[in-house]
Amino acid sequence: MLKAFDVKDTKGRKYPEPQTEKNPFEVDYERIIRSKAYNRLAHKAQLLCPPETPYIRTRLMHTKEVIDITEKISDDLGLNTTLCRAIAAAHDGGHAGYCHLGESTFSELNGHKKPFSHLNFGVVVYQEIENLNLSYEVLEGIFFHSRKDGKIIIPIGKTIECGVVMYGDKIAFTSSDIEDSIKYGYLTEGELPKSLNELGLDRKTRINRCIEALVKESKEKGFVSFSEGREFEIFNELRNFLYENVYSKLDFSSHKESLRKAYKFFSETPELASINPVTILALLTDEELRELETYIGATIKPNIDRIKHFGVFEDIDNLKRKNIDYSNADLGWGNK
Repeated sequence: MLKAFDVKDTKGRKYPEPQTEKNPFEVDYERIIRSKAYNRLAHKAQLLCPPETPYIRTRLMHTKEVIDITEKISDDLGLNTTLCRAIAAAHDGGHAGYCHLGESTFSELNGHKKPFSHLNFGVVVYQEIENLNLSYEVLEGIFFHSRKDGKIIIPIGKTIECGVVMYGDKIAFTSSDIEDSIKYGYLTEGELPKSLNELGLDRKTRINRCIEALVKESKEKGFVSFSEGREFEIFNELRNFLYENVYSKLDFSSHKESLRKAYKFFSETPELASINPVTILALLTDEELRELETYIGATIKPNIDRIKHFGVFEDIDNLKRKNIDYSNADLGWGNK
């Protein structure tokens, strides 16, 4: 039987705060949507970068879609929707600019000694860089909302709500990536799997069919699940189609070289010597990365003063003082 996470069972915050009658997960949600990391998502691309039209999804548009889908699933299953909402709002806060490119490039630049993961960095951003002091269950949800290689694996021993956000994320980006791929010319309607129309003729209908199937299966099994039935078969076929025909064929080679040059620039800036260049780069928006690329390419000796209007410089003193490790989510305190 599905049982909502009881807020009374929360492991609390890393740094104790005065007690309040307000739901702690609602407090977390309010902190998240007012944060710099959340607002930066409006300037980071979801799938294709740079977006050339306002109709191509940004990370923020995707995040709002995940919140909406997650709330519907949670409400229908009678779970803790307030917790789901907070996790969904924060789930992609650790993504670097230029889509998923930063994740692989940053790991290469560090010789794979300290791999970059948006899961780790998401927790670091909200907990250490922005100092939001979020509830443990929200931080845990950020860390476990996704697995490597796009696999759908429910995190064992974590809140049910964490699994709901994971499914909400998958349903959201699978449906939206189809739309954006067509708008950008990577796909045509005629190339899509014929089975797609069985879910419906538009995105909203298809999403609702997936939600209904997930809710029905979860109620029957007593845990969050979406792994069988015709709706899942079509959904899984669509995900595999995207990996084979879109994700694996995106060419970000020019962006990769741009990140390499930016890494070198920050590495050679004495003023930033105590900060890992990856931490700075991961906080930049797509627009800032493009501006930096143009500036570095237009001068022989780039100067840090020319880009101090970038948002990251609001946090530079904090980054210097705390010597932040972008790869360490540091969630061990919740098990003490």
